[in-house]
Amino acid sequence: MSRLLRLTWRRAFSGLLTPSELAEVSRRFHAPAGLAEQTRQRDCFFSVAVSKAGRLLGLVTAARDGARRVFLNRLYVRPGRQGGGLGDLLLARAWKAFPKAGTMRLEVLRDNLRARAFYRGHGFRVVGRGKMTLETRAVPLAVMEAARPAKQLV
Repeated sequence: MSRLLRLTWRRAFSGLLTPSELAEVSRRFHAPAGLAEQTRQRDCFFSVAVSKAGRLLGLVTAARDGARRVFLNRLYVRPGRQGGGLGDLLLARAWKAFPKAGTMRLEVLRDNLRARAFYRGHGFRVVGRGKMTLETRAVPLAVMEAARPAKQLV
């Protein structure tokens, strides 16, 4: 799982973050112990997509953020499998895991135009700004939010 996360982040952010910033993000957000702890939390949803051969193709994590909102922590699809609908499926699973949630929120690097376009295609819109401090640099984030879609894929 950690390998998938590193591959995905490297592909998505190699032009946006330095190699040492990528390594810091990976240590901070993708540590196996931290991921394992999230899977045990009551209000956290964790799902993976696996090929018939057992290869990890993608994952999604989300958590309840109040009574009617979900925060999407991660949505990763293996490079080479992106653009084929797997991200759509994983996002739909996250919505389905929280049937009473009316909205979903996430943070994405503001310069990650590909991810922002994906989320816009799913009804998300920018509702604010944030930042993530990596080493000595503040990296700007876009805060995006969407209402529950009327039609679910899963």
